[in-house]
Amino acid sequence: MSQRSSTLYNLINNPYIYKSIQKIMSGTSLRKKIIKANIKKKNLNVLDIGCGPAEIIEHIPNCNYYGYDIDKRSIAYAKKKYTSKNYHFFCKKFENKEIKKLPKFDFVILFGILHHLNNEQAKNILSLCKKKMKKNSTLLTEDPVIINNQNSIAKFFITRDRGKNVRKKEGYLNLLNLHFKKLKFKILHQSFVPYTWFITTCKK
Repeated sequence: MSQRSSTLYNLINNPYIYKSIQKIMSGTSLRKKIIKANIKKKNLNVLDIGCGPAEIIEHIPNCNYYGYDIDKRSIAYAKKKYTSKNYHFFCKKFENKEIKKLPKFDFVILFGILHHLNNEQAKNILSLCKKKMKKNSTLLTEDPVIINNQNSIAKFFITRDRGKNVRKKEGYLNLLNLHFKKLKFKILHQSFVPYTWFITTCKK
């Protein structure tokens, strides 16, 4: 991971604080909208990399869910709250040795992940994801983005994000186009709290 580390940034990873910040910054509601717009069927296989406390489960129809995160507190929280036998949580990095243990997936979720990875790390993750995706499956991403003439408040928050690799639109697209040719994206300007999101839907 390529991200800032300090006592403050470590505190933000606390699942309760993380959830509160996501709600204040409207990240929770945005991710819910993305999920609702894309994942509509039940009993699908869903892979969520960087799942955090896994609250996104609450907005996905009954599914076989696999969540990965390197934060022990978040995984412990998720295991305690979401106890269905169809929910699987792993406190480890998503690496090549992991994919042999996993089924093929209908959806892969990378919410707030790419801007924490440098180009080589991102290419590796995207390559592994693609290997585990079914034919006609979908990868969903959501990250902060830098744009011209950006709202000053949005720019303030985004340039101080834990992730050191917040990119411009072209930066994200250059990475994703290496692996996915069927790709749709949009830049969302959030009014409160001012923020700018880059959202993609990538088809295998």
